Amino acid sequence: MRVVFFGSSFFSSRILNSIYKEGVEFPLVVTKKPKEKGRGRRKQPTPVGIISRKLSLPLIEIDNPNTAEVEDAIKKTGVDVLLLASYAAILKNIILETVKYPLNIHPSLLPKYRGSAPIKRAIMNNETKTGITVFIMDEKIDTGGIILKKEVDIKENEVASELEERLANVSAEIILPVLEKIEKGELLNLTKQEEDKVIYAPKILKEELEIDWEESALKVAGKINGLSYNPGAITFFRGKRIKILRARSLLKSTKTHTPGEIIEVTDQIIVSCGDKAIGLSEIQVPGKKIMDARSFINGYHIKVGEKLG
Repeated sequence: MRVVFFGSSFFSSRILNSIYKEGVEFPLVVTKKPKEKGRGRRKQPTPVGIISRKLSLPLIEIDNPNTAEVEDAIKKTGVDVLLLASYAAILKNIILETVKYPLNIHPSLLPKYRGSAPIKRAIMNNETKTGITVFIMDEKIDTGGIILKKEVDIKENEVASELEERLANVSAEIILPVLEKIEKGELLNLTKQEEDKVIYAPKILKEELEIDWEESALKVAGKINGLSYNPGAITFFRGKRIKILRARSLLKSTKTHTPGEIIEVTDQIIVSCGDKAIGLSEIQVPGKKIMDARSFINGYHIKVGEKLG
């Protein structure tokens, strides 16, 4: 089976690598341009760009793929299938109409969590289930006819990067039978999305990253785990910004404490929220590696009564 692949993220790269190993051929891969990252501001390819180079796949790196250049490149491959997974751009008809099957792998159970941040938003909203949807693309955002869905449980205290990896593995498993059906010329049955059940998952904004300790413990834990490991939820401690990367809500009452107050120090840092307490287990100080709570407690001599935020 020959497929043109569009993708940019870690999620995309895992799918590309996995189905390549299963024998799917990629005469063309399209990803975003390398971006400046790190202290040295060196340009780094996307995860898909890295995998494509490793596998010696024909590659176009472009931020806006809706061009005659990309259209011509796809047509020259002569393929019937375009497969997109987390590219971070909307394809227009100039691209969609180059193939018979413009497929999209989306990490949610559509129509829930349409948009660019479905994994993060699902955890931030304390969902217990999510999944993968394979659908036929149109020019709108995640609105096309559904080919299949696969439900996946969200584990307790699972962070977004862990869920992303699991969903990528599931995606690679379920897309192969779809490609096989297409190759055999079998009909794909499409299900129309129920517009009255739509939930949107917009891009995470910088102003959303800071933790509000006055919110409920459940909501704070959801934010921390949903934003982990990248970009990470932020708060302030001793006047410096730090990232909190893993947490779980607790039943412990905090009526006698103020939001953000450290009320207990064990193998976790127990912090008061608007209603109950939350246990912090992974922290990152700027310029340092991620630390477990015990390392942070010992290294910074954390004391009960100190405040976060």
